[in-house]
Amino acid sequence: MSVNINITVGEGEEGVVRIPPEGNLGRKYEELSEKLHDLLGRHEELVSQMGDHIAPFPSAGIDGFMSHFVITFEFLRGEKAGQIVSVAMPPSAQTVARSAPFIYKGPSANHVANLMLPRDCSCPTTISEGDFLVRPAEYFQPGHEVVWMQILNLDARMASPLGPIRIILGETLRQEHPDLFQPSHGVAMSLGRKGFPAKLFFNPCAVVETPFGTFRAIHGTLAYGRITGFPPLGTPVTITAMVPLESVDDVRTRKAFRGVDPSIIPIARIIALSHPIDMAIQLPGEEAFRAVERCIDAGKGESGGPMGGGKRKA
Repeated sequence: MSVNINITVGEGEEGVVRIPPEGNLGRKYEELSEKLHDLLGRHEELVSQMGDHIAPFPSAGIDGFMSHFVITFEFLRGEKAGQIVSVAMPPSAQTVARSAPFIYKGPSANHVANLMLPRDCSCPTTISEGDFLVRPAEYFQPGHEVVWMQILNLDARMASPLGPIRIILGETLRQEHPDLFQPSHGVAMSLGRKGFPAKLFFNPCAVVETPFGTFRAIHGTLAYGRITGFPPLGTPVTITAMVPLESVDDVRTRKAFRGVDPSIIPIARIIALSHPIDMAIQLPGEEAFRAVERCIDAGKGESGGPMGGGKRKA
């Protein structure tokens, strides 16, 4: 019986002797080698198709960026009842704080994520699981690495066919309507065990000012597609359910300050919404936050802007 011996000697390395097995074991060896070769080929093809976006999540920080709303309103009551109107708002500046990444271990772990906020920001500095108004199960899977986030500020404005429209969240909402303020939280969860690519959702809590009234809008779930970085530039994003526009007067009368109140009859609802992130603000954390604050102040002007909201505190 002959025996084949392959000897490979590399420079500076010890000789490696490989003796290919024979018989049934040899055939199994060849089959496994072919499967491994095929698997490696398929993996290379997949990376070529999807892009090599595998990367670790960054440490805690603040992202500044420009984003815009595309919204379709359906009016339910009043003189506009039955009308459907779409608006595309111009880009506005926004900041989001994110926690350090951690492995989610389930509700019993009582996770508390800490945020590094700017000195002048009065938004909450921590996020716990009970703070989320909506908890989609697919973003709370034990064993996956996550980043928890909070929108720090947004003040979007436009002159629309309906008249001036303004949407505020975060610090501006807290200063102008402190009783209506709720943090706008989000989660990025790794599609694998750790890092990018990931998927992302937010629970935005906003006030919408319009010529026909001022309303609260709690989006429920604003879901982003596959993301490969922070901020998730160009990623598809949309609401997963319609958003009722509740009169702030009704919210205050019923003291319905957390979550949507089914007893409040909305005057209108948002039946379609996208909020894409257009471009990053190339400034570090706190500097980006202050740049966004200046943009918001400039939009309001000394007179308080088209909604008469008054100038922000310095």
